[in-house]
Amino acid sequence: MQVVLLEDPKYGRFGPLTLLRPEFDLRCGALELREKLEMRRPDWNVTLCPRPALAALVSERHPARGIDTLLDEPTLLLYGRVIADERLLRALQELDGDALLTSASETVGAMLHSGARERLEEASVAAEGVGALGLETAVEIPARSVRYPWDLVAATADEIAADAQLVAKLGEVKPELHHCARLLGEENVSVGEGSEIGPSVVLDAREGPVVIGRDVRIMANAVVIGPAFVGDGSLVRACSAIYGGTSVGPVCKVGGEIQASVLQSFSNKQHGGFLGHSFVGSWVNIGAATNNSDLKNNYGNVRVELAGETVDTGSASVGAIIGDHSKTAIGTRLNTGTVVGIFCSVFADGFPPTSVPSFSWGTSHGFVRYDLKEALDTASRVMARRGITMTHALGERVTELFGATS
Repeated sequence: MQVVLLEDPKYGRFGPLTLLRPEFDLRCGALELREKLEMRRPDWNVTLCPRPALAALVSERHPARGIDTLLDEPTLLLYGRVIADERLLRALQELDGDALLTSASETVGAMLHSGARERLEEASVAAEGVGALGLETAVEIPARSVRYPWDLVAATADEIAADAQLVAKLGEVKPELHHCARLLGEENVSVGEGSEIGPSVVLDAREGPVVIGRDVRIMANAVVIGPAFVGDGSLVRACSAIYGGTSVGPVCKVGGEIQASVLQSFSNKQHGGFLGHSFVGSWVNIGAATNNSDLKNNYGNVRVELAGETVDTGSASVGAIIGDHSKTAIGTRLNTGTVVGIFCSVFADGFPPTSVPSFSWGTSHGFVRYDLKEALDTASRVMARRGITMTHALGERVTELFGATS
């Protein structure tokens, strides 16, 4: 099977989370959306076709995976916000002929019998979506998909359980545990090679799997309650409490209290404070005693502003959405449904606005615009601490976004 992962033209629904990454690179459960397809069907040729603004960045991150590698054979086009599972993949294998693919009357992809590369280029599908192909036939498929950041968070608990079958061998604990550590529901626990589980740590998998990656350190007296995932190379600080539905991506450092939240990768929340029902991008630093609210006092639905549109989430439990390379100061308080853009520094007194534009720098008198050179210099230093160099494509994309927010 030949597959092209695309972005829904309504990509703005994910707010700042997709300013520096395509939607198929968003984390949901233990895996990113793209990885769910790749790991379930390693024999399929999966190519990537992001919106034009991200083409150079995706090409750097995923070289030799563009549509120029497509062969002249039947090709599945699938929006990256679709959650690939076995039921869907079996249905996709039975498709034949040209057709739009829909689920619950919503377009989620297309099937092309031939000429996929040329048709993708001619119809500008990367920018306009599969509707630009002009296909008249529609086929209903059993696809689950996400539209907003809080959908990713809400799906994470179940997806950790599903992804555990792909990324771990439950019941297998590679390293020697400290003799005071305790496993509850041991058959649902997986700890990868090179990881260190400290004294009096509790891994509680009675309500869902606890998957600990490779080279993870969990310090003394920490509690991890499943379903939960901690990615490779991450650190869980002493006395931390990580509750169900939490996915900590690779090379993160976490502490305090975290509930039903997703950290994409390379982000830090090392100190005391509560993070709940939130999605945190990459290279974020959450200062000590930063707390977010994830429930209104009237228990009503939380409304969130994304791309200038106010959206009723339909949920009473929605925390914060924090874009890449943003930071909060000590003691920061974030209200329910707060959206922080990329490259922000939030340290205003009291509650900051529930919508903080990208490149905002907080002061005691409000927000001013972050200097572009300082933003890039700081990001370069932060990334270098993890042995990663800021690429030309990333710098160009940040510069472009900075100009667009002027």
